[in-house]
Amino acid sequence: MLQRLLVLFLALGLAACTGLPLNAVAPKVSVAEVDVKSLGLFEQHFDVGLRVSNPNDFALNIEALDFELEVNGRPFAQGLSRVPTLIAATSSTVLRVDAIMQSKNLIQQIKTLPPESLKQGVPYRIKGRVKTDRSSRWLPFDHAGVVGGDEKSPKGRAI
Repeated sequence: MLQRLLVLFLALGLAACTGLPLNAVAPKVSVAEVDVKSLGLFEQHFDVGLRVSNPNDFALNIEALDFELEVNGRPFAQGLSRVPTLIAATSSTVLRVDAIMQSKNLIQQIKTLPPESLKQGVPYRIKGRVKTDRSSRWLPFDHAGVVGGDEKSPKGRAI
């Protein structure tokens, strides 16, 4: 019985060493840009630039990343990258990822996107997971923002 407990603690200790260090923070992911690669009858292909930020005081090697992008509360595109990318401590980089959009999602976007929302900016949400060399498991991410819109300064008096 004592041997089994010893083996269990040893295995748990080794498993703990394979994860992120104590007080480590998962990388943050946001959309930097989206470019159209090709338009087809059933699918559209995009080149999505994802800003991946490493808030930690040590470098991270991103081994894989997959995501779902929503625009205006509706599915937009999905992507997956397995290109190893090193992100230095407390810095960020833009990771280029191929993404695919189904035509039915494009049709829904066109039908539901009111023209006045383009002036205010279009809300987006990106959620997914990232695999680093510092963890044996995938780390989730979820980020929401607004893209576009008129960036005119508000009129009126300063108080």
